[in-house]
Amino acid sequence: MKKMFLLILAVALLAVMAVGCGGSDMTTPDEPVAEPVPLPDVVEDLPGDVIEGDGSDIIFDGEITLPGEDEEINPDALFPGYFFSRGIIESIEDVDGLTHVKIEDTDGNPAVLVISESTLFPFSDSFNVGDEVTGWYLSESIMAMIYPPQYNISVLTAGVPEGVNIKVDRFHKWEDNPDWLMISQDEMFAFNVDENTEIILEDGQDFSDFDFELNRRMVVIYGISTRSIPEMATADKLIILFETAVPLA
Repeated sequence: MKKMFLLILAVALLAVMAVGCGGSDMTTPDEPVAEPVPLPDVVEDLPGDVIEGDGSDIIFDGEITLPGEDEEINPDALFPGYFFSRGIIESIEDVDGLTHVKIEDTDGNPAVLVISESTLFPFSDSFNVGDEVTGWYLSESIMAMIYPPQYNISVLTAGVPEGVNIKVDRFHKWEDNPDWLMISQDEMFAFNVDENTEIILEDGQDFSDFDFELNRRMVVIYGISTRSIPEMATADKLIILFETAVPLA
């Protein structure tokens, strides 16, 4: 009887040892467990694509330099009021009353510039396959997440004369440098005006009494500029863009 008990005990011990050795993919108690990497807090309403990570959503569009802990994030200072897509026209077609201009952009990627009745043409409204065009669209506008991307174009520049440059953005008075009137929202371009600067509204009406204290979207057309940051130039022409009126609170 004693021998039988010892035999049963030995078999049971062997079974326990086999189970313990068989779990080759089990985590040992001493194995370190990877902790989830915390993502930085980013302002939720920054324009851009939503990238899903470890359960958190980061709004991202381009390279963002996050401020220190004691600084506040100003989304208006991080992004321009307008982005643009530039490339060579591959095809032009009418889709439900809108003109779809398919281009190959400067990175070799396809994009569709959607032209509507509200699109402004600062130069020529005539363009053909093979022409280079630039479409400016509001950075805050909602875009369909499809491929190739489609952009609702606010300003289309085609047939731009040689030596002429364009900046489309929201501009405000440059408080830090009173010698220059206004600076762009992305703080990459500032301009001044002189007696030769033409100032008009989007519909072509004269607007030479424009108040430069105002924060407005505009097209700035200029020639020679400084090689500085921000770039600075005297505007040859300003086109003040229409905006939706918002009632005062």
